[in-house]
Formats: sequence, C-alpha cells, structure tokens
Amino acid sequence: MRNVFRLIRPSSLVILLIASMVSYYYLKSTGISDLTSMYQTIFGGKPLNGPLLKGLFVMMLSLLQYTLIDYIVYYIDGFEYLSIRYGNKNKWLKDLLKGVFIYTATFVILFYLFGLLFDFIYNNFMFVQTEIIILVGVVLRIFLFCIVIVLLQIFLLLMYTKTSVFIISGGISILLAMTSHYEGSVLYILPRSSSPLNLLFDVLKSIVLAIVLITLIQKK
Repeated sequence: MRNVFRLIRPSSLVILLIASMVSYYYLKSTGISDLTSMYQTIFGGKPLNGPLLKGLFVMMLSLLQYTLIDYIVYYIDGFEYLSIRYGNKNKWLKDLLKGVFIYTATFVILFYLFGLLFDFIYNNFMFVQTEIIILVGVVLRIFLFCIVIVLLQIFLLLMYTKTSVFIISGGISILLAMTSHYEGSVLYILPRSSSPLNLLFDVLKSIVLAIVLITLIQKK
C-alpha cells in the first residue's frame, strides 16, 4: 500500500482540495444544499445542466486520471522488469490493479471528506445529518464508475502515448457530460439514483464492464 502512494504526485492532494472547494461553493450557489446530492452531481450522477456543471465533471475525471498517471505508467513502462520480478504477468496485473483500487477508493472518499469539511464550516461548525445507507450506496456507485474510467485509461495507455490518451480521455469525459440527461440508454454508466431494480442493473453493468476491461488489459 505504501508503494501506491509513493508514486502519486503530492500536488494531486492540493489540487483535489481546491477542486473540492470550488465544486462545493459553486453547487451551493446553484441551490443544491445536500452534500450527498452535491457529491453525486459532480460525478455525473445527476443531469449536468449548463456548461459549468459539465466543466466540473470533466475537471474531476481529468484530476482522477492525472493523479494515477504516474503510478500506471510506472507499471506499464517497467513491464519487462516487473514481470521478471513478479514471475509472471498475472502477478504484475494483480499488483497494478490492487494499487488502482486502493487509490481510486482514496480519491473518492477524500473528495467526500473535503466536502464534509467545507459543509461543516459553511454551517457554522455544525454537522448536518445524512442517511448513511444512501451515502454508502452513492459512494459505491461513484467508486465503480471511477474504476471503469481508470481501467479504460490503463487500456488506452497500453496502446497509445500519454498525450493521445489525454486527448481521447478528454473527449470521452465531454461525451459523458453531454449525455448525462439520457438515463434510459443501455450504455449509460454514470452513478445515477434510480429504482432498486435499475440500480442493481447499473451496478451489474459497471461490474461487467470493469471485468471486460481487465480481460482486455490482461491480453495486451
């Protein structure tokens, strides 16, 4: 676990804090007062109305990929050496994915905790109660969504340069932001709130997509 954070840029934490603050106060100004709704909105779980909301969504996905890029590239560029050290490709992939899962979870949780801090300050140092079950559900859906994005980033980095992947990922983020209103689509993967049945279908869809991407990465 220590090796995961050793390869993460320290500046990412500062940028994440600033991004959280900007997102929180902007969403407050739009009339969204519930922290969980804010958290879900910034990751595309609510329709992104207006260019600024779409911009915040693209910014968060770009930040997620920026913070993980050095860790992922270290494993990809050092594939031959690491494969020898681990003994086979499966162990290399397992170690890579372990770090990816740990850091993505940290990213998702930290973003919420920063928002909680700003909410605490905004409400004159009083915590606003939230339903834990709803919060956990939102966090898990956002985590799954972010994992899919990061796995896609790894897959693209195995085929293209960092610059090309940055451009492609930016295009995908913009496309997701533009299609945030089309919740009925079969390909919709954003962490929306919906009925229990649709929610289960969305979770399964994200898990299947993650497994497909891991399989494609393994075959590269």
